[in-house]
Amino acid sequence: ILMMDMGSAMTSGLFKNFARRLGVELLPHAVGNARATGQVENARNIIERSLESGLRFQPVHSLEELNARAQQWAIWYNATKKHSRHGKTRTDQWLTISEQQLRIAPPVDLCRTLLTHEPESRQVNDYLRVQFAGKEWDVSAVPRVMVGEKLMVTYNPYQLDTVYIVDADSEGNELLHAAPLVVRGEN
Repeated sequence: ILMMDMGSAMTSGLFKNFARRLGVELLPHAVGNARATGQVENARNIIERSLESGLRFQPVHSLEELNARAQQWAIWYNATKKHSRHGKTRTDQWLTISEQQLRIAPPVDLCRTLLTHEPESRQVNDYLRVQFAGKEWDVSAVPRVMVGEKLMVTYNPYQLDTVYIVDADSEGNELLHAAPLVVRGEN
């Protein structure tokens, strides 16, 4: 879930499509309720007061030096300053995230594709498979799938050996069903 203001970058078709393909739900806050995203503003304020204010005493001479100093400051800050909400350092809180909860970002070229890619219509063959991106995918686990039916297929950014079949529930909400790659030699 990404809570955001209604700025033009966040409401563009490209960004909305990219977020949808990554499985990110966009929640814009109400007009006039900038406080809803205040935590982001507070984080920016911490950086301005702690990191940026010290730059006048220790000037930087290149972008690389500035980036290195910012990274060093972030490591220090996150490891030493306790957050008021949970009483732990940010690093300690991040370490409570289990491996099953993490999502690894897809390769950069796939991210670029996801910006503009729309699901493509593909026909189910006699073996309950569809052709997409030059490969064959098993759709036999997709609910109510039938031979000859057309399905909307798109990339799965988190598992490169599966694609998503785009469906909708009774209320019109988008559903994604994973369809695995057919490996040659399988029945």
